[in-house]
Amino acid sequence: MTIRALRSIVVLFFAISVSGQTPPDFTGHWRQQTNSKTQRQLEVEQKGQNLRVNTVVTNSDGTRNLEVQYVIGGLETTYRGLDGDEFRSSVRWDTSSLVFDTIEQEGSSEIPQKAVWTLSADGHALQVDRQFTKSGKRTHSLTTYIRRP
Repeated sequence: MTIRALRSIVVLFFAISVSGQTPPDFTGHWRQQTNSKTQRQLEVEQKGQNLRVNTVVTNSDGTRNLEVQYVIGGLETTYRGLDGDEFRSSVRWDTSSLVFDTIEQEGSSEIPQKAVWTLSADGHALQVDRQFTKSGKRTHSLTTYIRRP
């Protein structure tokens, strides 16, 4: 066995042992746990680094949806939100959580946002921890979604 081959095996073994586990799979249909008249659902499809999120919002005005395709660890994704504002988002792993770093362009203002997705140990609940700063005021919210069959 050559030294180069031996080094490759050692590097591969180290990479596998450092990664430890595969990242969680967020694929599924999720319904927001809320008492509000506005109901939000997420339809998530995760295949490798590709992530598709379809957000469905239902309220007294009807149902609207927004589908966005991301590449985890890839380039920034630009899209228009349900309110027409432009968003630029990148998605990355932070241990077993997905982190969405987003800039919302609202008129002439840029609003930085961060959302962290975390699955419960049993995989039946998705928590979205969202933070943003608008007009100098920092806002924080925690939303729980329950997996639908």
